[in-house]
Amino acid sequence: MQKLRFLAVLMVFVVVATVMAAAAGRDWEKYPAYLEITGAKKVYAIGDVHGAFDEFSAALSALKVATRTAKDSFRFNWTAEDAVLVITGDLTDRGLYSKQTYDAVMDLQEKARQAGGQVIVTMGNHEVMLLNGQVEEWAKTLTSYKKQHYQNTIDSFTRDGLDYHQAISENGVYGRWIRNLPLFAVINGFMFVHGGFPNKPVTRSTLAADFKDDINRGDFKKGIFMNMENVLWNRDWWKDDALVNENLKVLGVMGVIFGHTTKAMGSPGKIIAKDDRLIAIDIGMTPSYGYSKGGGLEISIAAGDQLVFRAVYPDAPEEMLFSVKMPASAYSQPVRNKERALSAY
Repeated sequence: MQKLRFLAVLMVFVVVATVMAAAAGRDWEKYPAYLEITGAKKVYAIGDVHGAFDEFSAALSALKVATRTAKDSFRFNWTAEDAVLVITGDLTDRGLYSKQTYDAVMDLQEKARQAGGQVIVTMGNHEVMLLNGQVEEWAKTLTSYKKQHYQNTIDSFTRDGLDYHQAISENGVYGRWIRNLPLFAVINGFMFVHGGFPNKPVTRSTLAADFKDDINRGDFKKGIFMNMENVLWNRDWWKDDALVNENLKVLGVMGVIFGHTTKAMGSPGKIIAKDDRLIAIDIGMTPSYGYSKGGGLEISIAAGDQLVFRAVYPDAPEEMLFSVKMPASAYSQPVRNKERALSAY
C-alpha cells in the first residue's frame, strides 16, 4: 500500500512538473526575440533552403563555412572558426529533405558554438506554416504538383520513423526548436530577416514585443505570423524608396539582407543588391524552382574599415556586390567605447 501511495505521489509530481514546464513557455533570456552582434569579422548568409539538401550543402561548401561529413550524409563539419552564419528562414517545404535539413542545422549550431562561431536561423513564413497546420492542409487540398511540395515535408519526418504531429508539437524536438527561433538579427549594423521591411515602420523593440506576445499566445494563425504586410510575409516593399528610408531610420540599420522572394530586385538564381543597402538572397535553390545550384552571401572586412559584400556560388564565379564604410556598430564594444572616449577630447 505504501509503495502504491509513493507511485501515486510520484505520478502527480510528474504531471505537475510537465504542466508547469509547458506553462513556462519560451525562455526569453536564453532565446531572445532578436539577436544583435557587433564586431563580427566574417558573416555569411543563406536564403530559403526549402528542403534542398544537396544545394544547401553546395552553398555551405562554396562559402567555406561547412563541409558534408560524407557524400550521402545529412551532417556537416563546421570549418569557419569564429564566423557567423545566418539562414533567413524557410528551411522547409517543397524539397524532399525538410526534416533532414533541420537535423543538420541543429547539429551545425552546436559544432559552430564549440569552435567559437555561431549559426543563426531566423523565423520564416514556412516555419509558421509548419506550426499552424497550413502544410498539412495544403498537402491534402492543393491540386497539381504543388500538393506534393507539402507532402514532401510530412514524408521527410515519417520516412525517418517519426510521428509528424508529435515532432512539430510544442514538446517535439522540431516544434520546440522552431518556437525558439528569433524573428530577426542585426549584425554589424545590417538587419537579417526573412521577408524584409514592414509596410508600417516600427522600432526593433516594437517588432520584438509583438513577436514575443504572439509566441506566448501560441496561435500561429494570427498576429505577426500571418500579417502579410509585416517582416515574415511582405513583398515588393523594396520598390518604395520612401518606405525603405523610413524603415532604415526607425530600425537604426544601414541595410537589410532578406529572403522569401525569388526574383526580388532582379533575375532568378542570383543574389541581388540595390543601393548598397538592400540584398535579396532567396536564389530559388530548391529543385522545384530549379533556379540555382546553391549559393550565399559573404560579408568580410577589408582595408580596416570597409564591409565588403560578395555573392558566392558553387557553379559560377563569385561576384563583388559592393563595399561600404563600416558603421560604428560593426566594431566590437571595447573599440566603440574607446572611440567615444577619444571623441570627448
